[in-house]
Amino acid sequence: MEVLLAEALEANRQLSELAGGLAEENARLRARDAERDAELERMRAELAVLQRMLFGRSSEKTRPEAPGGGGTAGDGGPAGGGDDGGTSKGVKRGPGARAGRRDYSRLPGVEVTWDFPGGGYCCPECGEPFSPLGSHASGEQLDWQVTVRVVAHCRRRYKRTCDCRVPATVMAPGPPKAIGKGLFSNAFIAMLLTERFAAGRSMNSLVTGLSRQGAEISAATLAGTCGQAAGLLEPLAGAIAERNRDSWHLHADETTWRVFAPGDGGGPAKWWLWVFTAPRGAVSYRPRSGQGWEEVSPDLMAYSGPKG
Repeated sequence: MEVLLAEALEANRQLSELAGGLAEENARLRARDAERDAELERMRAELAVLQRMLFGRSSEKTRPEAPGGGGTAGDGGPAGGGDDGGTSKGVKRGPGARAGRRDYSRLPGVEVTWDFPGGGYCCPECGEPFSPLGSHASGEQLDWQVTVRVVAHCRRRYKRTCDCRVPATVMAPGPPKAIGKGLFSNAFIAMLLTERFAAGRSMNSLVTGLSRQGAEISAATLAGTCGQAAGLLEPLAGAIAERNRDSWHLHADETTWRVFAPGDGGGPAKWWLWVFTAPRGAVSYRPRSGQGWEEVSPDLMAYSGPKG
């Protein structure tokens, strides 16, 4: 009996030691798993950063699925079934992949119907005309049209029909004009200033582009219009300069500017054109002669818009 008790006690001791060892091993494994989980999260974060650096953000949206969940080889979808099973989840991205088209549904649309010359279609054998069968939408395209037109403004006139002591005839007011009796409409002037200064097109480029539309306008006329519109930009130029002066940080640089007859017309001289760029995207230009800062027309001094 004593032998059996001693054996049981020894077995109990061994089991206790084994349980203690297993508990220590379990704690060590749990600690190692926690370290590996933390390392995995760190690697995932680094991988996400590297993927963004390599592939960047997609600038185009994936085009909608074709009916039936399939696509064709011509439109970038899986031809005859692909690895993604006809869904958009398995679309290949990154180098070598083709992005979908952008969404242009925000643009105004127009429907154009095409027909055979003369309208309708006849049987090439007996000449019997075919009956209409509706139309087929064969796709959409982006169309770019630039039109320079002559707008005739007609002001309605009215005459008095009562006996009141008021003017006998009246005439409706005409369109607002930024430049008195100028040749160009307000929309034309706005487009001219936008193309010239925001888009950075040269005057010769504008003259060539207008002439292709049938509008033969000289560079001197366009330059004179910009000069006349300069007064309208003075408040904007002042606001841009004031905004730059209030910025906490300012970049400035200068370049040589040759002026033919500065001030009293003493002949060619070397000026400097300074540019001041603020962190908030406002840019102002300021010319400086040998005698000091000069005030010139605002169309040469300021432009406000996004950089980059």
